[in-house]
Amino acid sequence: MKKYLISTVAFLMVLAVVFAAFGQPESRSGRRPRMSREERLKAIEAIEIQLVKLKEAPQIPRPAGGFSDMSEEERTKFIEQMRKVRQEQQKVFQTILAQVYRLQGRRPPEEEGVQYVIVNTTDLKSMQESATKEKATETGQLIERLIARASGQRRSRGGQGGSGQRGQR
Repeated sequence: MKKYLISTVAFLMVLAVVFAAFGQPESRSGRRPRMSREERLKAIEAIEIQLVKLKEAPQIPRPAGGFSDMSEEERTKFIEQMRKVRQEQQKVFQTILAQVYRLQGRRPPEEEGVQYVIVNTTDLKSMQESATKEKATETGQLIERLIARASGQRRSRGGQGGSGQRGQR
């Protein structure tokens, strides 16, 4: 049951984001380049391939007697195997997220080492409230923009008067 849990959750998450991406109105004032139907289908196919990889990933059984019955060498070997499986899963998740971002019309990260992440907007909201309490207004505004972007809302420039902050990310 557990071995399909990650795959199922990832699949449902991807499906929800894909449906949301397709539900977006296409007349977004020309800001985002539109993907052709063929490109969207290729991105979805790439996601499906990654989901197959998740389903077929090797499952490392837990030791029968627990870690206390294992020798130090066996424990080290087991931990290394788990680390490799987790790294492979991370690569698959990053590939899926990259395709989802493409479907949404977003650009890939330009800096090396930058990864896509899934963030709960509730967490962002609490961070934004904390920044506001601490009078870190710029940080609060940046987090507010992230929340707006994540929820698909367009940010109004009200009160900023074109201060040139748009280029900052």
